Amino acid sequence: MRKDLTTGSVWKTVLSFSLPYFLSYFLQTLYGMADLFIIGQFEGVASTTAVSVGSQVMHMLTVMIVGLAMGSTVSIGQAVGARDMKRAARSIGNTATLFLGLSLVLTVLLLLLDRPIVSVMSTPEAAVAGTVDYLTICFVGIPFITAYNIISSIFRGLGDSKSHMYFIAVACIANIALDYLFMGTLHMGPSGAALGTTLSQTISVLLSLVVITARKNDLSIRRSDLCPAWPVMKQILSVGIPVALQDGFTSGPWTCPCLRSPPFWRIGTSG
Repeated sequence: MRKDLTTGSVWKTVLSFSLPYFLSYFLQTLYGMADLFIIGQFEGVASTTAVSVGSQVMHMLTVMIVGLAMGSTVSIGQAVGARDMKRAARSIGNTATLFLGLSLVLTVLLLLLDRPIVSVMSTPEAAVAGTVDYLTICFVGIPFITAYNIISSIFRGLGDSKSHMYFIAVACIANIALDYLFMGTLHMGPSGAALGTTLSQTISVLLSLVVITARKNDLSIRRSDLCPAWPVMKQILSVGIPVALQDGFTSGPWTCPCLRSPPFWRIGTSG
């Protein structure tokens, strides 16, 4: 699982790490497009709009979680580069503790605010119920969505960007299959899209945990590593918070043109 990026050809090392990273983001983009493409085949405008609005909210949350996790990637990478495995284990353990707590708080908070969020997004009346259903299911699955992205950040910190790509590929395939099952066969609409997204990422998390436990490596996590340590948390947050805010400001739903102009079905109409 751990790979040494401090030796050998610089260009070869950069390419071997960055290309899977690039492909992972490409797969992530396809992953997000699948829900809209598939629901557009089986449902009407209201359901498609509900998934579109809900996806914007979840995209913002996801990029902020990934941005915050960048602090973990940097912290783990520095420890691995210094060949300090005890420090790397402490960073991984504190990452798990930090994001477990954060995901639980987010789940409760967002479930309480789902309707206000839908209102702030200027959701068309016909799509409100579907958007609430979509976001409610996604918010319940936030611990798994968080774990999905945090495990990927840990792998990258250990110098392994290929495993992340494989896990995303599995999630993409599972998401497409589940979308056709829930929306095409069972006609669950936006709820089916949300279930497909959440369950596919849960499958990816379980697969990654199986891979982690099956691989032999010189990095072992102890219970003491899970105990919150302020110096470690501070290092993670000092890098992660600015990145999360930057990504949130540049990728939030307010950057979408549809929120700055009337919906397409109202263009050219009066009232």
